[in-house]
Order: sequence, then C-alpha cells, then structure tokens
Amino acid sequence: MTAKKKTLHVTPFDDLCIIGISTHMKDYKMAWHLNESLRLDLKKLSGFRLTPNDPIEHSFYYFDEGENLNVFNLLKTQTEGQRIVLFQVPTDFLLIIRNPVPEKRLIDIIGITRKIPEVQHAYIIDIIKNKQLDPLLELIEFHEFNMIREQSSRKGPTRG
Repeated sequence: MTAKKKTLHVTPFDDLCIIGISTHMKDYKMAWHLNESLRLDLKKLSGFRLTPNDPIEHSFYYFDEGENLNVFNLLKTQTEGQRIVLFQVPTDFLLIIRNPVPEKRLIDIIGITRKIPEVQHAYIIDIIKNKQLDPLLELIEFHEFNMIREQSSRKGPTRG
C-alpha cells in the first residue's frame, strides 16, 4: 500500500477582503464618501504604479484603524484609459480590507457603499477565483509598505 502524499495548500491572502466598486466618481470624492459613511480616515498617498517606470499613476488611499483592527486601501483601477485589472463587472475602485472582517460588518460596508450617490454597484471580489489579483496584491502591499516607511522617515526621530 502506498503512502498518501500530504500537501499543504496555502492561500497567500487569506486575511484579505476586496470590494469592487463601480462608479464614475473622482477618487477624492469616493474617498470622502467612504470616510463619511463608514467613519474611515482614508488619506491619499503617493500614486500606485504597476512598474517603477510606468508613466501612469493610479490613486491610492490608506487608513489603519489601529493594532489588531483593519487596514483599508482604496485603489482607483482605471486611469487615463488604462485598467490595472479586468473583471466581468466593470470595476473602477478596489476597497481592500486587511485582517479578518466580521461578516456583519462586511455586509454593512457593502450595503453602505452601495447607497453612496453615483455608485452603481459594490460587490465582494473572490480572490480565489481571480488568480490575476495575486501579483497585483503583492505590488499593492509593497507600495503600501514603502509609503508608510517614507512617511515615518519624514517625521524623523522623536526627541525625549
């Protein structure tokens, strides 16, 4: 009798939730509405580029609720006619939520987002079915890390 091989299957972004948002709203207006309706504090950081030499910069917003809570990113997926990623449903923004989100809160976030004026649709993007997202999510994480590191280096050392 042959031994069964045991394989470990790892989902690289298992603590991540992505909400796709369809709207023709400008990025700053979308961020403002999300801040007001969801009580976030999304702040615009340096734009996201697919490659270091990419001339097109996609709007990127960030908010960290604090230790052991959620981290939010808002990314505009289309700039100057270039889409970062294609979905079956037209998607203009990705609201990326890191760390586990209770189901009730996630339902509330989607419902509230759908009620924002000019939002046509908001839906959960299945990360497992959209394998094209893995490299994009890695780039976004790296971009976020660099922006946070850059901000903390600007503040300089604290004086005691």
